[in-house]
Formats: sequence, C-alpha cells, structure tokens
Amino acid sequence: MTTELIKTEKVNTVANKAMATMCTKELKKRLAKEERDLKSLISKKMNDTIINAQQEIIAQLQQEIVQAESKKQASTVALKDDAITFRLAKDGKLVSKKIALVEHNRVINSKKVDKFIAIIDNGKYEEAYPIIVVEAKALIEAGFTVTDINGRELSIEEAEGYYVILDGQHRSTAFAKLNATKGGIVIPNVFVKEVENVGEYLVDINTVSNWDKRDRLTVAALTSEEALFKNVAELIKEGFNPTTAGLIYTKKSISEKALDKVLKGEEYKLPKGTTVEIERGNRFITLCKAAHITVPFLTKRYFIKGFNSYAKINGEEQAFGALDKLKVLNLNEERLKQVKEEDDFQVMLKEALEA
Repeated sequence: MTTELIKTEKVNTVANKAMATMCTKELKKRLAKEERDLKSLISKKMNDTIINAQQEIIAQLQQEIVQAESKKQASTVALKDDAITFRLAKDGKLVSKKIALVEHNRVINSKKVDKFIAIIDNGKYEEAYPIIVVEAKALIEAGFTVTDINGRELSIEEAEGYYVILDGQHRSTAFAKLNATKGGIVIPNVFVKEVENVGEYLVDINTVSNWDKRDRLTVAALTSEEALFKNVAELIKEGFNPTTAGLIYTKKSISEKALDKVLKGEEYKLPKGTTVEIERGNRFITLCKAAHITVPFLTKRYFIKGFNSYAKINGEEQAFGALDKLKVLNLNEERLKQVKEEDDFQVMLKEALEA
C-alpha cells in the first residue's frame, strides 16, 4: 500500500470512529501523535498530497476534541433558572419560557440526560419525538406543586414564565444543559396540553414505556393523597431504593398489584399485616444519619431489616435506644461495608447498646 493510500485510509478511519468511544484524553493523545507525524513529514519534505492528508486528520481530531469537551462541560454544568426557546408543534411559533417540573413526576436520571446531550450535540436527535408541556400557572391553580428545574417551589405570581415538562424531562434537561454552555438552543416539537387529569395523563403516557418501580412509586404520590406514597417519593428522590423505602415505612415491600391500583386512582390493599408507620420510619432514618450512615449504605435493605428484626426480639424502645447510641461507635465507610446481612446490623446495634 502506498504512503498516499495509507494516509487516505487514516483520514477515513478518523472520520468513521464514533466520538463517544473515545474520551477526551485519548483524543488528545492521538492528536499529539498526529502532530508529531506532521512535523516529521514536513522535515522529510514529503509531497503536498501526503501533508494535506495529515493536516486533515489533525483538523478533524481538533474538532472532535472541542465537541467532546463541550459535551463534558454540558453534562457537569449546574443548571440555571434561565429561559430557553420552545418551538410549538401546532404552528411553529417560538416561545421563550423557563423549564419547570411538577412535584412527584419521575426522578431525572443523570445518565439518561448525558446520553441525550451526546445525541443532541452530534445532531442525531430525532425531532419527531414530542415534548409535552403544560402552563405552570394553570397547574398551580389546579392544586399541584410546581418547581423550577433546580427544585425551588414556584409561586403562582412567577409561574407565568414557565412551562412544566410532563413528558420529555430527560430530553428537556439535556437541551437546557447544552443551552447553558452554548446558547441558542431550541427545543423542537413541543405540544402544550390542557391541565385536566395531569396525574392520570402521566400514568397513561408512561404505562407503555420503560417505567421501573422507582418511577411508578414516585408518580403514585401524584395520584394518591396518602402520606405513605408522598414520603416514599421523597426518599426515592433522595436516592433510596424503592423496596427499602417501603420497608422503612411499612416493614414490607409495596406490591406491584397495589401500586397498579394506586396509579389508576383505585382503591388498593397493602399486603396482609402491613402497618404504615411514617413517624417510625423517619425516626429510623434520622438516627442512622446522625450515626454517619449515609444514604448509599442506608438504602441497602440489611439496615432496616436488621433493625426490624432486632426490634421484634428486643422491643421498639430498646431498638431505638441502640440506634441512638450508634454514633458512639464512630462508624466509617470501612466499618459500614462490613454490614452484608441483616444479622450484621443487629450485632452492631448490640455493640452500641453495650458501649
């Protein structure tokens, strides 16, 4: 193979590689090598065809580095409560509004947002996918709690300048992050929905999609007035496993059958023998956090199951007494990693009580 053909093939290889498969560090290493090769070709006085091909390789790598750094910056940027342009599907009209969310809609997954940032920034976003919004003011007037994109509750006086995202939260957040770093971003194909039956609508549009139990329990707080689901939704937003959240407040897992009925606004029954104890659950969480047991550990079922077993044997008063004394053990990450079964936490509670 001639040198010219080798260089041409290198250009094609660079062009065809997906940028997502290379991190910025790898791209910069590649660029440095190609720049050294260019200097070598110039010093050897190679012909213009070879040198131009090498320069093309370098130019493309430089462009890819800029794009990769832009995506990295967008994924880590702190969102500001700024307006973004929405293009309405009905008539193509451009509307400038800030993004708002309804309390207890699905929790936004940062990994999904990052995937959409990559898709949008590479010009591969399918604009046929709709974004469904509703006027924030109308939603507040209907009795819903609405927040800005950073979770601050909005008053009805300031809500005029906001659209609440009902369907397309991850995509809209990705657009907003890119807008914060680049500016001039337009969210396409936006449908403005009337406010009636928003809770039912959220259930309907997502029943046929990829909702997991975390999403279903969060939205259950919209379709039910029960304190149980509102408290579970708050724990899930904090990072708790949905099964663990159920165990903390009811000592049992909330069944899918009961959850289906809650989402549909129907009468439901929790598993036999279930008692809802919100105050007890919150007390358990507070005392654990006071002992430096953080959410990534506390969300593991070993802790609540171990505590419940200890309380069943020794009584609630002694169990909470032991829990309160956990802080004297000066627990650290290494020690908490040793809790791999509920029995391990019971041993820890006993040790604290005797300390």
